[in-house]
Amino acid sequence: MIKTRAIVLHRFPYSDSSWIVKALTEECGIISFIVKGGKRKESPFKGALDPLSLSEVVFRQNPNTELQFIKEATLLEWRKNLREDLLSLAKAQVMAEMILRYAPQGVPLQDEFQLLERATSELDQPADTPKNNIFAKWLLSTCEMWGYDLDLGTCSRCGGTLESSAADFFPETGGFVCKSCLGVESPRAKLETVNGLWALRQGAEIQHPQFTENALLAYLRTHIGFLKEINSIKFLNETRKLFEE
Repeated sequence: MIKTRAIVLHRFPYSDSSWIVKALTEECGIISFIVKGGKRKESPFKGALDPLSLSEVVFRQNPNTELQFIKEATLLEWRKNLREDLLSLAKAQVMAEMILRYAPQGVPLQDEFQLLERATSELDQPADTPKNNIFAKWLLSTCEMWGYDLDLGTCSRCGGTLESSAADFFPETGGFVCKSCLGVESPRAKLETVNGLWALRQGAEIQHPQFTENALLAYLRTHIGFLKEINSIKFLNETRKLFEE
């Protein structure tokens, strides 16, 4: 019997009364559960298997089947503040979907679990808490964790140390270019992008986070390969328009 913490990544109907739940577990990586009777009002799993919930689950892992049966599920954190903040919710959904689609399958993912737990916990803070850097920090850490490190402090052309924000950034290579090397060339990256990446390196607040987030998403997805579309990005983009980040 396995007892472990789990973050619910996705849930979809299996029948009139049951769910299929995909969760990132602290001990076993991504696990698919069948939750019979999970839709019923009297279900003992109520709330514990809602998307983005942090719960403690108990199950016996059967290596001969993809779907595992949950014996117990205890809700630890429902993330109320996150759910009431539409922009934070949209970003958390992108993080969950990226883990589900791109993370290695069938192996423990302790680092991924810790990063996602920390990010969702930070997004769950009260609405007046600064949250501009959380998603960008998660993306940068995920790049490093999956072997796609970004050197935010070095010019990719001359190898010199950047003393201020780069003049340009190329998501397809992850290369930064200093002002001297760029010369009279027109930068491809927006000023908000390179300034945001510099702020991220300095630990300062990002003023226009959507540009930084999009650049990091483009870099990460270029290196992983566009094999699987991240559907929740569309919802994030629509939500950004409402908040005019």
